[in-house]
Amino acid sequence: MAENTPSLRRRLDKLFVPLTVGPTVLWIAGIIVYPTAQLLWSSLFFTNPITQEKSFVGLRNFEQLLLSDGGVLNPAFVEFTKHTAIYVGCSVSMSFLLGLGIATLLNKDLKGRGWIRTAVIVPWILPYVMSGLMWRWMFQTQYGAINGVLVRTGIVSNQIAFLSDGTLAMMALIIADVWVFTPFIIIILLAGLQNVPAQLYDAAEVDGASRWSRFWNVTYPFLKPSILVALTIRIIFDIRALDLVWVMTQGGPGKSTEVWASWLYRTAMVFGNTGEGAALGVVMLAVTFAIVAVLYKVFGGTPYET
Repeated sequence: MAENTPSLRRRLDKLFVPLTVGPTVLWIAGIIVYPTAQLLWSSLFFTNPITQEKSFVGLRNFEQLLLSDGGVLNPAFVEFTKHTAIYVGCSVSMSFLLGLGIATLLNKDLKGRGWIRTAVIVPWILPYVMSGLMWRWMFQTQYGAINGVLVRTGIVSNQIAFLSDGTLAMMALIIADVWVFTPFIIIILLAGLQNVPAQLYDAAEVDGASRWSRFWNVTYPFLKPSILVALTIRIIFDIRALDLVWVMTQGGPGKSTEVWASWLYRTAMVFGNTGEGAALGVVMLAVTFAIVAVLYKVFGGTPYET
């Protein structure tokens, strides 16, 4: 019996990793690998929107998505890519800078700091559809709160049709997106700021370092992992953003605020072209992976790693 005990232990040791890691691997395969494989597979077929019959077309969906007659880039793809880049770039940049400033302020010993932190996260915990509806009514031409304030304070004499002008509608979307997601940036960056050792600030102050020097040489190295997490999740959310866009503008007026996510929804769900919609999903996935890879290259690593 005693001779069998070491053998049993060795068997259990060999089974330890499969039994503990195996369920996680299966879970990841179920929620990530399988849907991704299904997306890739669907992008190779054309589905008849009436009969739902599928036919294999290979890369034709990608060709129709990216190219127009004559082999030039599809003007719609170019236009909506620009809209997506403007929407994601402006929203992420503004929310990051605003979030960093507020997180730095909340990291100080302020009176009522706990209440302020609680109030700050309110926009983020609201459903995105509710936030979109709220901002759509605020930007409404005749009865919106923003026009009411602008007219009553004398800043403008007539109401502004924010959601009827392409440029103003995109601006409205960006403002709403920044309002919704800035609290997330604040939470992540505030957690990173609280991990910076206080003695490093004391040493830098003794050495006569300026405020910018203290931030760049002390705060930033320790904040890089938090910046990586915040920007990665933030960009992923904005690239696939549909809730705010669809509720506020539905890609209008015209197609002036149509982004990849709303274009995908319109192509696959409204017009029933699931193959081309899946092809656009593959493009979005590839672009997202490329951006995340760049972020890991820039912000990856541990503090002061060379």
